[in-house]
Amino acid sequence: MNREDYISFIDGGLSDGVGFFIGNLFITAGHVINDNGIHTINVNGRKVELKKSDAIYLNCAEFDRVCRDIPDLAIFKFKDVNSPLILANDSLTEGLCLDNISKRRTVLHNETNGISSIFTQTETIKTHICKGVVVSHDADYWECHTDSLLRRGDSGSPFMKGNSVYGVLVGGEPGTIKCAFLSAERIFKIIENKNK
Repeated sequence: MNREDYISFIDGGLSDGVGFFIGNLFITAGHVINDNGIHTINVNGRKVELKKSDAIYLNCAEFDRVCRDIPDLAIFKFKDVNSPLILANDSLTEGLCLDNISKRRTVLHNETNGISSIFTQTETIKTHICKGVVVSHDADYWECHTDSLLRRGDSGSPFMKGNSVYGVLVGGEPGTIKCAFLSAERIFKIIENKNK
């Protein structure tokens, strides 16, 4: 299996998103799950609902604003998944180039019988450069510029290099290639506190 197999499309009806597995933990942006509706992912060939009440951590800033005291993050624990993806243990540096890997709903029209097919498609979006911190004196959120415009349904997708995840996409500036991600360092601290 390759790394894209551990990155999942979150079907939220009108509010889609993306998430990824680190070991047996499923991680996404908190506002993806906080949005109204039922959210599901496919895990080992079965459809699983991501219920807010099952999250071991769920928080998001009001109106999707980046806020240092309220990490925009949701974490769920699974028993039957063991992802090879890891949270990066080296510090982020300005100028670091990463991949943002997203999955989105795609609808194809079959001309032969007129039936539309819905499936998910993986898309790798290159991050040109990590620009540095978004919030003053805070290394939790980083700004970067991508090679194509991101959309709301890309929230929760990982920023990666190889199998190392450096952060989770939490927001962007509409109509631009600027976006922000919550760092792996902060995610690791949250997981560590939950395991105490």
